[in-house]
Amino acid sequence: MKVNLSKKAACVLALANLIAVIGTAGCSAGQEKETDPRFIGTPETTEAPPSDVNELLAGGDKDYYIPFQDPDHSFCLIGEGLGTPVRQQGMGGCYCYAAVTSMQSSYLKEHGELIDINPVDIINRIYEMPEKTDGEEPRYPEEKFYVPSVQPLDLGGDIARVTGALCADPLNGYLVSEANIFGSYNAPGTTSVTEDDIKGYIREYGAICLAVNYKKDCKYINGYYTQNYQNNAEDRDHVAAIVGWDDDFPSDCFKTPATRNGAWLVQNSFGDFWGNCGFYWVSYDMPIPDFYNCSVTKEYTSAVSYGRFPMATVYSPDVMDKLGEEMDLSNITMDDITKGGDVAVATVYEQKGSVGAVGFWTNAPGQPYTVEILDGEFGRVLTSASGSFEHSGYHTVKFDKPVSVKKFTVVVRTAGLAVFEGGPADNVKVYTIFQKAYAHYEAKSQPGRSFIQTGEEWVDVTDPSLKSRLGLDDIPDYETIVTPGDPCITVLFI
Repeated sequence: MKVNLSKKAACVLALANLIAVIGTAGCSAGQEKETDPRFIGTPETTEAPPSDVNELLAGGDKDYYIPFQDPDHSFCLIGEGLGTPVRQQGMGGCYCYAAVTSMQSSYLKEHGELIDINPVDIINRIYEMPEKTDGEEPRYPEEKFYVPSVQPLDLGGDIARVTGALCADPLNGYLVSEANIFGSYNAPGTTSVTEDDIKGYIREYGAICLAVNYKKDCKYINGYYTQNYQNNAEDRDHVAAIVGWDDDFPSDCFKTPATRNGAWLVQNSFGDFWGNCGFYWVSYDMPIPDFYNCSVTKEYTSAVSYGRFPMATVYSPDVMDKLGEEMDLSNITMDDITKGGDVAVATVYEQKGSVGAVGFWTNAPGQPYTVEILDGEFGRVLTSASGSFEHSGYHTVKFDKPVSVKKFTVVVRTAGLAVFEGGPADNVKVYTIFQKAYAHYEAKSQPGRSFIQTGEEWVDVTDPSLKSRLGLDDIPDYETIVTPGDPCITVLFI
């Protein structure tokens, strides 16, 4: 499986269609958990998780409606003993608080344990104020976002940034194992999901995250706090988590009456004095553009990743031809990606240990992949795995047997496109609750570490001729590209 590049134009670097951020980092195998601060998080101070649905909804008018009375047409994780703490986020960070709710819910469902992860620790791994002294330029010692004038806790983000913060540096021993991007509901998007799909995801994974506008079209009606905002697909500013549903929730219990009965029970991060003890109801009618989840594992002792945050993509020649010189993403479909030619990327590591899994991003449901671990620098194949994932997002591929390594190469081939961290960037858009701000991203690719396959040859991503060799010279708006950075690959050690 080779990437055969034409002279005209073969691959292109662009913002990923489903995931759009940047970063890199890693940690060494065998470090002591007791002394490494990356294993130790700030203890949580939230209240105990809710355990009684009726207590949460005590303010509702029971003569009007009592939710969750019909088990054939309703479901709630709290009623199943899978409640997670209701947090109070402050000015920003909703994306991180919702992701932690998803992590805790999925781990509790699978292992019966409510894990301790503080969203503030994750936010501080993503954003930081730059080091600066009088008369000197700002210093950026780590590969992350640097914000000169905004507090990190005020900033927004997405699941890609959360995953980047936890894919390689354990927090309380936990690493991200999976971040499924499910798609959009009643809204435009590359992948559409149905009401039944969402219900199935909640049953399978636990709480799942959704994008909403937290203040539009909300109202207390008969004691229930509800929302049915019909412009939510274009006008959302917040992330929360769905924890249940009731098909019979009344259609007239919304400021904008719904066309049918049914609503999602959403857990928010504004504290338990907001809404119905921190929860509220979202109509089945409301369009929701983003659904995803996040799962963590404690199976691995350490990990390393030189390209944690996905910023850039390299397309295969056939997909590139469909995009055209204007790079119009509307010209391609998910099917174009899954049936596209392979894009092969590789990273060389010098680290002793036993590799148990490799993590990477995919951009389309069912996108085929092949992962290989090679001895030394592009030596013999030690182990391999192939397949596809039901959903796009970040995934870990666990090998049947751990592989002992010292110096080794990881090769990942994915159909249609591959995901990279991108190069250093100024003026990266970040958002607070009130304004758009800008951050500097520091990426530190090194020669001899990461490669893209062109024909039969592996080309270093720092090679000055890479842009020409990838056929990008005549592509508008890409004249400043020097390197795609390291591919977003995580190696997990047991």
